[in-house]
Amino acid sequence: MDIGDLVVFKAIAKEQSVTKAAHSLNYVQSNVTMRLKRLEKELGTPLFHRNARGMTLTSSGKTLVGYADRLLSLMTEAKQAMQGDEPRGPLTIGAIETAAAVRLPAYLTSFMRRFPAVDLTFLSGTTESLIQDVLHHRVDGAFVTGPVDHPEIDTFLFCEEELVLISDQEHSPLESFQDIHARTLVTLQAGCMFRRRVEQWLAAEGIYPKKHVEFSTLEGLIGCVKSGLGVALFARAYIEHAARGEGVHYYEIPDAFSHVSTLFICRKDEHRSKALVEWIAAIEQKKEC
Repeated sequence: MDIGDLVVFKAIAKEQSVTKAAHSLNYVQSNVTMRLKRLEKELGTPLFHRNARGMTLTSSGKTLVGYADRLLSLMTEAKQAMQGDEPRGPLTIGAIETAAAVRLPAYLTSFMRRFPAVDLTFLSGTTESLIQDVLHHRVDGAFVTGPVDHPEIDTFLFCEEELVLISDQEHSPLESFQDIHARTLVTLQAGCMFRRRVEQWLAAEGIYPKKHVEFSTLEGLIGCVKSGLGVALFARAYIEHAARGEGVHYYEIPDAFSHVSTLFICRKDEHRSKALVEWIAAIEQKKEC
């Protein structure tokens, strides 16, 4: 169904005349007649009664008026959304759980207060899975752990995180990192950059924990570390937020492995909606940490 045909239909319904409708639309009369015939043929029913006094809607025509009003209203709304100054419409953002829990709540609240017409959807995942989500257009952008070096991805620094090793307070504190040989290493599943960082660090130190246990959720991981299951490497800000500094020992690790960047990423070749443009601008104006 052609939107232009519906515009002509509405004009005829209002003017009750093809001639007057053509004049109001600045169309030639033959064009208006052709469009009406095409619409009636497509719908398989007459839309007007023709008589000496003009044209009046049939029962089918009266039904179509309601739908035409809604369709034309949606078309106008869509044009305003594309051309208007205010960001609006859907915006799908992904984030690693540590950023989602600690760094983003205040930022999200501030953004939505500024741009209430944006319909935000928020998803969580690992860095590796979120990079794939961005590349395959499943999200408009994502907060991930850097570095990210991909020819199709733009990166924007959001914050820097300090990483610390944690253990429970029930067992004796680690006297040295060599004590990890006798402990269990607790990590998230593959794809987590904190896991990759602790594995790189321990390999560089020649340290091999006696066992490795992985979790799918941060809450489960932190709870099991606090109960004495093993040791884990995580962002200090998240541990202080989740555990409130209680029930764990902190250990600073070598500088070469102790800091990571949280980045916002999006595709280079993707058309950026006004909502995404404002999202990125807000990130660059308000870098954390």
